[in-house]
Amino acid sequence: MTKLDHLKYTRGNYCIWTRSLNSLCLIFCGFLLSGLSSNTLMAQMSMDLEFSSPLEGTLRLSGNFGELRGSHFHAGLDIKTNLSIGKPVYAAADGYVSRVKVAHFGYGKALYLTHEGGFSSVYAHLDRFAESIQEYIKETQYKKEQFQVELFPSQDKFVFKRGDLIGYSGNTGSSGGPHLHFDVRDPQSRPLNPLSYGIQIDDAHAPQPTALRWYPVSNSGLNLEEEGQNLALTPINDHEFLAETLETSGWIGFGLGVYDKQDGSANKNGVYQMRCSLNGSMVQDIVFDRISFDETKYMNRHMDYLHYQERKQRVQKLFRSSNNPLGILKSLEGDGFVEINPGAAYTYTIELYDFNRNRTLITVPIVGVEKSHKTKEQSWENGPDAKNQRAELIEIPHSAATSWSEGNYSVFFPKECFYESTALSLSVASEQLLLDQDRYPLFKPIKITYRGDHLGEDDLAHAYIARLDQYGKPIHQNTSRSGSVLQASVSTLGKYGVFFDRTPPSISMKAPDEGQWYSTAKKLKITIKDSESGIADYRATINDKFILMEYDYKTNSLTYDFSDAVISEAAHNLKVVVLDNAGNSATFERLFYRKAND
Repeated sequence: MTKLDHLKYTRGNYCIWTRSLNSLCLIFCGFLLSGLSSNTLMAQMSMDLEFSSPLEGTLRLSGNFGELRGSHFHAGLDIKTNLSIGKPVYAAADGYVSRVKVAHFGYGKALYLTHEGGFSSVYAHLDRFAESIQEYIKETQYKKEQFQVELFPSQDKFVFKRGDLIGYSGNTGSSGGPHLHFDVRDPQSRPLNPLSYGIQIDDAHAPQPTALRWYPVSNSGLNLEEEGQNLALTPINDHEFLAETLETSGWIGFGLGVYDKQDGSANKNGVYQMRCSLNGSMVQDIVFDRISFDETKYMNRHMDYLHYQERKQRVQKLFRSSNNPLGILKSLEGDGFVEINPGAAYTYTIELYDFNRNRTLITVPIVGVEKSHKTKEQSWENGPDAKNQRAELIEIPHSAATSWSEGNYSVFFPKECFYESTALSLSVASEQLLLDQDRYPLFKPIKITYRGDHLGEDDLAHAYIARLDQYGKPIHQNTSRSGSVLQASVSTLGKYGVFFDRTPPSISMKAPDEGQWYSTAKKLKITIKDSESGIADYRATINDKFILMEYDYKTNSLTYDFSDAVISEAAHNLKVVVLDNAGNSATFERLFYRKAND
């Protein structure tokens, strides 16, 4: 087993010091921290918290637990399958199937097993399930006449032992390539780091920093990211780095870009632990051990969002920003901020660890001097165009809902839509809504309303709200219409507009040709595309009987498996209807022949 020497785990009223997965010592602490209740913790302690590998052979990772993904933390391990589909997937522990979900996006085809004590394991992006589960799912899909389903079988319907076959790896849903997503969850369905529960990964590589930033704490009222500055790093050896000397004073915080690699993989994955100290006293400890789904939306608060938008480089804050309850931050003194006094010298250190305890040390020399830099607030006050610049900005308070309107647009900002009060540049030009730039992350969606009283009924029937990407291409937003009013809830700042899609989707099929015999093929494939508002729904029949076609948006394909044996006649009259998000529909029909029951 992998040793976890000196690893401290703190939750609720307890601390756990672990030296191995089989040796746990429970220590009562006389203080209260937010987290697990004692009953939950004791339930966790009562079971054998050990899972076996869900795949055969040595595991290689393309992603690990807690790494920063899009606008969330990754909830498990992405295990490589050598770019192949169909690898056998096995139950990681004794349990029963408590949930099965089939979706076009997200986890795609996913299986959930519940184990002793209420813990669970998840297997996602599967190509297909074990035969008994596959039959159960397909029966429901045909009954409901829809591909996407979510089922919760009874506890005794599908029971598996550790090592039993439960499915096959794939590339379904929002997967970026063939792999198995595997995660472990506690009785409250909060994701846990699978490496803490028996999954072993070979890793002899120490974490590597990519960027070091520091942030002065000012009274400007601006996001700290506005004042962030880089510090150069010089490598001393493979696992030691020295930063340039920082000269400043007052309260400051640091941020770090970092990645870790595991053996046999070139992927740059997340780090496990970051310990920060000032003159030898620990001020912050960040440990990726458990991240609930309620917390994952704070990822953009934990990350320097502005720096990412400007440099496409993810930097994690080594301090706790306001309105950030993340449990991975085991904040000690001052929430990770440190105070620098003029005339004093300091040494700030960052210790980076992966789960196998490979260590990297970063040392930051600090000299306390009187402040000489100007904050951005001071620059606005003193600049020649300061008055005009400030007049363009509209304050969106954190603690109250706010509305703004101009022209045909109005925008509703709910209470706490941002992580803190934020000043935005808002305007309308040429019928496009300019919601500043994508510089500040949203905590809650904002609602855009467009009043189209001036539009004709045909225009309204094909209108939708879209966000313009960096190339000016409109990206459809889920748009509702009531009379002449269009509405969409959006989660990103940027440029928006109303667009009109009058072009129906395209449907094509390479084989069979009209009137052709097609008896040897195992599957029927159709290509569907919509270049404007996107595919909304589809339905396929043969001889007016519903057939189950699996949609893969990544390949624009619909696939039907003839083994479903829906049709017994030789003549097959295929009909496919596809609907886009603007209400346009297209119909494709083709007659082909096939031997009965082939």
